[in-house]
Amino acid sequence: MNWTIVPRITGGLGCMLVLILGIAMGIDPLLCTVRGLIGGMAGWIAGALWAYVMSQLMPPEELPATLPQPTPQSEPAETSEPDSEEDSAAA
Repeated sequence: MNWTIVPRITGGLGCMLVLILGIAMGIDPLLCTVRGLIGGMAGWIAGALWAYVMSQLMPPEELPATLPQPTPQSEPAETSEPDSEEDSAAA
């Protein structure tokens, strides 16, 4: 799993939660914005810590021991001679 996106998600959720609660309680818009930024920062830090812990606990995705090798497909050999009389007439 890609753990780099978790801090962004939790930061955004923390910011939106604080902003919604601030608007619902009728707090001053400037103070509500500052609180939203602080909530977003706290959510980002919590998400970063969570992502670090989870990335250490989960084993990395392992590749198979032997990867299948692609088989080379032979291409038909091209000749420098024209195939038919029409090709030689056009040239």
